[in-house]
Amino acid sequence: MGFNIMYMAAAFPAIVIALALHEYGHAAMATKMGDPTPKLQGRLTLNPIAHMDPMGTIFIFITMLMGFGFGWGKPVQTNPSYYRDYKMGRILVAIAGPAMNLCQAMLAVAVGYLLYKGNINLGTFGQLFLAVFIIINIVLMVFNLLPLPPLDGGHVMEMMLPWNQRDKFRRLGQYGILILLALMWFGLLSIIIGFFLNITFAVIGLGFGDDFVAWLFSPMLG
Repeated sequence: MGFNIMYMAAAFPAIVIALALHEYGHAAMATKMGDPTPKLQGRLTLNPIAHMDPMGTIFIFITMLMGFGFGWGKPVQTNPSYYRDYKMGRILVAIAGPAMNLCQAMLAVAVGYLLYKGNINLGTFGQLFLAVFIIINIVLMVFNLLPLPPLDGGHVMEMMLPWNQRDKFRRLGQYGILILLALMWFGLLSIIIGFFLNITFAVIGLGFGDDFVAWLFSPMLG
């Protein structure tokens, strides 16, 4: 999209909200599994400030200057030894963050559809925020579900492996960032995310109509 001050104004709060609720999802699920750590550390809250990572926030600003915007929140610390079911607890806590992103995207689509059917004009900024918010949440969900440590999908994959394979997979974590950078460098990450975004557009189109999809994401194309 390139540098655009309106895009930056819409994308920054969208990213912060998406990341904060992602981390809240981890905290809430860990608490439900019996772990008091997130609550004791003040992470069982919807307050975005509690979930913001300083470097991750700076990175959001830097990448928004490039026209897209990406960053990370402060990881929620958990103690799986408290979980009533260790394996299931690890899996549920891991997928709770991406699941929260999916819920946010679905809610935003529903709100958008009500506005569309009601012929309610959000204005250029409001509609841009809605479109960016949906896309950011889908991107965060797909990215975090990649089966690589230290991503959420990596934690799920670890729990799905036999015991004698988990240590080997866990050690892969020290190369996780390098693998992700390689995926980005060769364009494979963009292909993966683009594939799932296209699926998202197709599913929304099947459910609500192609005209709604064109209206919903028109600010991203203008």
